[in-house]
Amino acid sequence: MRIYPLALVSLACCLYGCASQDVPLMPTPVIYQNQAPGPLDHIPEDERWNLRRVYYVTTRQRDPSLQRLNYGNRTADQINVGMAMIGFGRSDLSWADLNEVSKQNPREDDVPLSIAGIFEAGSYRLDNAGELVQPQGAAFWLLADIDEAIAASRDRDVLVYVHGAAVNFYNACAFAAQLDHFMGRDMTSLAFSWPTRQTILAYGLGGDVKRAYASAPALTSVLEQLAAHTAARRIHILTWSAGGRVVSAALKHLREKNPTATADQLRKKYRLGSVYFAAADVPVDEFVQALGAINDLTDRIVVTASSGDDALQKARLFMGGATRIGQINPRLSEEQKRIVLRADRLEYVNLSLGSGGRGFDITGHHYWFNHPWASSDALLSIRTDLTPEERGLQRSEIPMLWWMPEDYPQRVRNIVHAPPATLRK
Repeated sequence: MRIYPLALVSLACCLYGCASQDVPLMPTPVIYQNQAPGPLDHIPEDERWNLRRVYYVTTRQRDPSLQRLNYGNRTADQINVGMAMIGFGRSDLSWADLNEVSKQNPREDDVPLSIAGIFEAGSYRLDNAGELVQPQGAAFWLLADIDEAIAASRDRDVLVYVHGAAVNFYNACAFAAQLDHFMGRDMTSLAFSWPTRQTILAYGLGGDVKRAYASAPALTSVLEQLAAHTAARRIHILTWSAGGRVVSAALKHLREKNPTATADQLRKKYRLGSVYFAAADVPVDEFVQALGAINDLTDRIVVTASSGDDALQKARLFMGGATRIGQINPRLSEEQKRIVLRADRLEYVNLSLGSGGRGFDITGHHYWFNHPWASSDALLSIRTDLTPEERGLQRSEIPMLWWMPEDYPQRVRNIVHAPPATLRK
């Protein structure tokens, strides 16, 4: 498919949603807005600091042009691992103020997120089959540190965040930190950063699409190592936009590495919980091909879609390929429908359905963190073991299709008052 210069300009304008910018604290999810308890009210006094630790794994190469440690846009020949400290707000923001603004919507001022420090623990390599060829060294000290963090956490689950296109290393860590922040700082979070460049044209022309798929084996190895070397109860994945290609390919690869294992054996071995595809730029044909594998591996698969996601509409128009899973009413063949119906772990959340009764649609490419309703379900899908109905969603006539009714805020606000033990089964 030939892409014309004017079309590329339009694509760049429409796909700015994944573009790298300074990250402010996301709008407060509706479950916390202007009420108690907020996400931080339960934090013990000895943990009340504005910094938050995020572990990272990246296939980006260290940037030698900078005096301080950071990662650029080139693809590394190894997988680098470490931890980053993310600062919430400016130096004069107190913990009490951070606690208060984390319950406010709207806020008077943005709360900027910054990297206060980066510590690289080491690196490792994979062979062409995706197997470790350097299973020793400082990189594996980090697994012990992650395991200690899990043991010390109030929730022994792990969140892995996989970003979209046209963002940088900072963006990946900042988003992992703020998701962790609004899940009560109770879990252990890890950012997986693949080497997309900070221009959407690099993705639209296909170069960064190849980089996404090339990074999938590294993500597979991360999931394998977390399962084998930590006591995590569940390992969850939240991915946005182009990151969905990385995740779907990684999980398909993980299943292929265990061809004779049953679904029960796989879930017990890898302990994958919720895999949340937010506004995912994954062609339907590709996703359906991987769906059986993903279903075998995980407790829950959540796919969100909106009729007003202009970025995905333009991506398909200018990049070609099948309808994206983040779009409404994907076209499926009869065989694909049978595959989807067999996926008993799949939850498809149509965020546009019910817009007439609510009086508004949930639109844009940022909705999963910018809209307080959508972000609430993303957090609850990972933070709890609740069913869609228990999370406040309404079932449609199609068994796996869910939507948000007009009384959604009232339904979910009761959840934060429930004892934490009731949110995990």
